[in-house]
Amino acid sequence: MYTLFLAIGVGLFIALAPLPFGISAGYTVIPGLLVGVFAFVWMNRRIAKRVEAVTQAADAEMAKMQQFAQRGPQGQAGMLRCIDQSVAILEKGFAFQKWQVGIGTMLNARIGMLLYTKWLLGQQLKSAGRKVEGAGLAAAIPYLEKSRIKGAKAKLLAALWPAWAMLAVAYYKSNKDLDRGLAVLEDTQKIAKKHGIVWSLHAWLLAKEKRTDEAIDVLARGKDAASDDQNIVANLQLLQNGKKMQMRGYGESWYQFGLERPKMAANQMRMGHPRMRGGRRR
Repeated sequence: MYTLFLAIGVGLFIALAPLPFGISAGYTVIPGLLVGVFAFVWMNRRIAKRVEAVTQAADAEMAKMQQFAQRGPQGQAGMLRCIDQSVAILEKGFAFQKWQVGIGTMLNARIGMLLYTKWLLGQQLKSAGRKVEGAGLAAAIPYLEKSRIKGAKAKLLAALWPAWAMLAVAYYKSNKDLDRGLAVLEDTQKIAKKHGIVWSLHAWLLAKEKRTDEAIDVLARGKDAASDDQNIVANLQLLQNGKKMQMRGYGESWYQFGLERPKMAANQMRMGHPRMRGGRRR
């Protein structure tokens, strides 16, 4: 990353520049090291503030989206605009991705999740007879793929696990490529093993495809890894008794994947906003 290279360059300059003047390296190495570290920290903070300004501007657009969401079907067009504007703002942040480790990964995750959300909204509008341009999963997948990392770096950016889980669902929904999606979830479980919903999502996809024994095995492993998640225990018992899993206990954390919809939201989409229905009766 540029900050690291520049900091090393500054440190070497401070350490080596005095040598031609007869000053011993013993007097320059430590000052060079200290200046290099200071330069690295200072530049990192400067870049972090600039990236933070970009993400805050994107968050402001998403706050507007919440306001549009409260209007029901009347606010859906505004919600789509907010997503597009937020994505456009975050795209500007890629100018800093070579300056600091993790910036590109974080931006790809956020943009991918926004485009995934746009696809979900587009699906809802489609079910209501409206078509939304550019609201396909194909737009989200490349960003979500770029957010997927492994190893030590993944542990440092473990908070991005929802993006990786969305990628798994995107593979399943767009190409019916369940095995590819399951491979993503297996990797995600290694990093976010304390998050029970990752295990439950994995099992739900398997159960949906009638691979019940495999789903039971996943939940059994998840029960040990995420011992505080009572939903895993309940769903494990349901599958063992030949019944369907119940995911509503996860609330919005589950519905964000678009595999199921809250009953109230589904009814509102079919029937329209109460005020709109009243207007038609008059």
